[in-house]
Amino acid sequence: MAWGWDPRARRYRDSSTGRFLPRSEALTFAQSSLDASGIASDQLASFVANGYLSPADFGALFREELKHEVIRLYLLGIGGRLQMTFADWGSIGGMLGEQYRYLPGFEDAIAAGELTEAQIQARARMYVNSAREGFEKAKGKNALALGMQDELWVLGFSEHCDDCLYFAGMGWQPIGTFPVPGSGQTACLTACQCVKAYRNPETGKEY
Repeated sequence: MAWGWDPRARRYRDSSTGRFLPRSEALTFAQSSLDASGIASDQLASFVANGYLSPADFGALFREELKHEVIRLYLLGIGGRLQMTFADWGSIGGMLGEQYRYLPGFEDAIAAGELTEAQIQARARMYVNSAREGFEKAKGKNALALGMQDELWVLGFSEHCDDCLYFAGMGWQPIGTFPVPGSGQTACLTACQCVKAYRNPETGKEY
């Protein structure tokens, strides 16, 4: 099965059958990428915790891993590299810059011996999970291009914080009402696995 991007529908379509990629499958692809990046970050955390990497080298390698994961998920959400604009690359740079601001403190805590291996892994996973924001931002851009006007907070398959439950209970709202899932603006921070759905109330179309 070969998925290609349909620029008019702003969705992936099977080139042989014409079937659109279901949202659940796109989310599965996104989660698989996050899981793989999480495994890589766990290994880096193990290396630095056991003295095989210096904190500075850990930081440099982890920045690369985080950068590639944010790019991967944004590309998945936007429809591939051919759909990218300068503004899209700028959006990625902004997300990475926000996360990079906290990494020196992370390295300092590792160097001071303040964190166990498990704590380093857990903290690194929080950074990795922030890449979900890239997928959701790209999706939001496509929704606006399709004329969507409303957004819906859809609960993910995990425990839910009070913020996410509250947003889900609000139903459809004008686009911009809710934060971007994974951006750290909910009580569950980057562990959030919720997503947004979009609609045009005039045409009844959803995205």
